[in-house]
Amino acid sequence: MIFYFSGTGNSKGIAELVAQALGDHAVNCVGADPQAYSFTEKDYLGFVFPVYAYAAPEMFQQFADSIRPGGAFTFAICTFSNVAGLALEEFSEHVPLKCGYGIKMPDNYPILNKIIDTKESSMEKLVAAEKRLAEVIPRLLAKEKGFDVLTGDNAHDNTYKLAPMFNRYKRKTAPYRVDKALCTGCGLCEKLCPAKAIELRGERPIWVKEDCCMCMACINRCPAVAIEYGEYSKGKYRYWFKGFDTSRY
Repeated sequence: MIFYFSGTGNSKGIAELVAQALGDHAVNCVGADPQAYSFTEKDYLGFVFPVYAYAAPEMFQQFADSIRPGGAFTFAICTFSNVAGLALEEFSEHVPLKCGYGIKMPDNYPILNKIIDTKESSMEKLVAAEKRLAEVIPRLLAKEKGFDVLTGDNAHDNTYKLAPMFNRYKRKTAPYRVDKALCTGCGLCEKLCPAKAIELRGERPIWVKEDCCMCMACINRCPAVAIEYGEYSKGKYRYWFKGFDTSRY
């Protein structure tokens, strides 16, 4: 079984392709009951997640805390736009991992002061990511052990100091704004939000919780490009995973 957390599809896409290669199933952790699953030493137990501030999303960590590995071959794959820090090592504290891999994917976080990825650089990353995944899958089939991921400088402090600060202070919903002239009231943002922080009221989305996961699904997947995060996201490239075929973007 391969469990995943995904806002804009990078980790979902990877999880589904890995599950297909392993003859297994990919399951979205949102809404799933981790205690409903049992595993034996014959099973794979995989986790695929995006790196948020050098760590796995807090919701995914909490999900993993309740999993009972039961001797399964445990692994994780993290997707990230630059470096991953010690995200895999930290996740292994929630579920002991036999191995872990990192795959660099296009950035989905258009709310920083700087632009990390353009459409052009995103397409380059997709081409490289497909090749990287093709290298990772045979190693999973062979059940190689160990971590293979780009950690970057100051990896320990980034993961163990910055990630808790991100979870405490940087997941606020107050800056979200909706352009009423553009919004069609389709409700996709409400449907996609893993934190259930969005409700459609009067055919317009309202953020009803102080904090969310900051998965960026609402911003990047809005078909009308009607959602902004203050001034930060204006004019920046919106990305969500549509597969490795770059002609689809």
